[in-house]
Amino acid sequence: MRDVAIVSVAQSEHRRAVPELNEVEMVQPIIQGVLEQIGAGISEIDFTCSGSSDYLAGQAFSFVMTLDAVGAWPPIAESHVEMDGAWALYEAWLKIQAGHADTALVYGYSKASPGDLPRVLSRQLDPYYYGPLWPDSVALAGLQARSMLDAGAITEAEMAEIAHRSRTAAESNPHAQLKGSPPVEELLGAPYVSDPLRRHDCAPITDGAVAVVLAAEDRAREWSQRPAWIRGIDHRVDSHN
Repeated sequence: MRDVAIVSVAQSEHRRAVPELNEVEMVQPIIQGVLEQIGAGISEIDFTCSGSSDYLAGQAFSFVMTLDAVGAWPPIAESHVEMDGAWALYEAWLKIQAGHADTALVYGYSKASPGDLPRVLSRQLDPYYYGPLWPDSVALAGLQARSMLDAGAITEAEMAEIAHRSRTAAESNPHAQLKGSPPVEELLGAPYVSDPLRRHDCAPITDGAVAVVLAAEDRAREWSQRPAWIRGIDHRVDSHN
């Protein structure tokens, strides 16, 4: 196993809607910023991977247009995942582990505001069993949460504590969309949105982007005085039915 670290991070201001910017205009400043932090150019990046959803853009291969934010020159080794930025980071981490790259640029973005997001996301379901039922993403998350509660894997109080901790921590992030949280007891008194989920359990609809640079071993120490070493990665993928 190779030691791999995050050496720089850049994030746009996350808002409920950013109508004045398209995806390229939203992504370009963070890519520029994440490279400027380490004094690197795109020619020093061995691999680029992005994460986004064509369903949000309403067109196939929508990620191709955001490559304009990376630049037309020099040529790059590039990949994309129809997932979030965390999954793109995982692919880049594997690329470095396999020895095919020593450095990687990873970015993820979302323009979720134009459509009805819960219904748009439901179109990712298989078209034969689940799709015709038109369940929205919040209802599906509610089913998952109910399964965890019934299995004893988590409690509603613990779910509220997670939301409280995360949104309290967001107070120190000037780019966060939601900052601060009422006490856990008050959160637990809120009505259900999709039983057993309350509003604090559900992610907000957000327009925003984030980028990170990964580097292996000596390059990580060269680019950052305090690299954030990745000590473990795990993931889950559900089947289509």
